[in-house]
Amino acid sequence: MTEPIRTTVTIYGEEYSLKGDLPKDVIQALAHHVDGRLRVLAAKNPHLGISRIAVLALLNMAEDLYHLQEQNEELVRAMQEQWRSNRSVKNKTP
Repeated sequence: MTEPIRTTVTIYGEEYSLKGDLPKDVIQALAHHVDGRLRVLAAKNPHLGISRIAVLALLNMAEDLYHLQEQNEELVRAMQEQWRSNRSVKNKTP
């Protein structure tokens, strides 16, 4: 079993020590993405505290994930239909 990878990231001015299975550069890229989302929302909503900004960021990212999952399901369905169509054409060929 591989040892968890440890890395330190900064999100919205706070430092976090993390460990996980992803490579350091991926963890840092994810942290950078989260930091960017927080900063954009904070700039648009300067009256909100960090807790509300964080919740908004989470909701925005959850919406992104929802749409990506829908797209993935559509692609899978399309691939399955194409596979079935190709299979039925091959079965009809003498």
